[in-house]
Amino acid sequence: MSTEPPFRFTRESRIRIDADGHVWHEGERIARRPLERALASWVDFDDEARRYVLRNAYDWCWVTVDRAPLVVKHAWVRDEGVEIELNDEQREMLDLATVRVAPDGETWAYARGGTLLARFDRSAAFALLDHATLDDTGAPTITVGARTFALGLLADGERLPPRPGGPFPVQAPST
Repeated sequence: MSTEPPFRFTRESRIRIDADGHVWHEGERIARRPLERALASWVDFDDEARRYVLRNAYDWCWVTVDRAPLVVKHAWVRDEGVEIELNDEQREMLDLATVRVAPDGETWAYARGGTLLARFDRSAAFALLDHATLDDTGAPTITVGARTFALGLLADGERLPPRPGGPFPVQAPST
């Protein structure tokens, strides 16, 4: 991203996305679901600044993200693949090669075409992991149709970058 603001209203914000994907502004949760859904759909990561950003066609601002900018709310394992629904109510097919499972069972993947980190809520993780089995080496796998995918495991305390192979850690907001 250029150091020159692309829009005249570019600024820091007091917008925060919590661990469950809810959007907050100045300590108050956004109560209107259509607005919360729109804000969630605008979240992205600026690689140069190493910060999360909300962008739409008119403006952008920096945003704080507690865990992951996206939350997988639903997962459906089907013969043709795994379909997920995000907290912005968009659906897509999950790239199973990006799935990582932490020792405590917390499940992560890259969504929006494999470009942005997403955390599975408990029900979505259960829906996905309920289809997992252990291979001969004890590693978890999921079979979808005729294909079997190995699920990546995270080490205790390991965190994923906002983008696959992208910069880490996330830059803290300036105050």
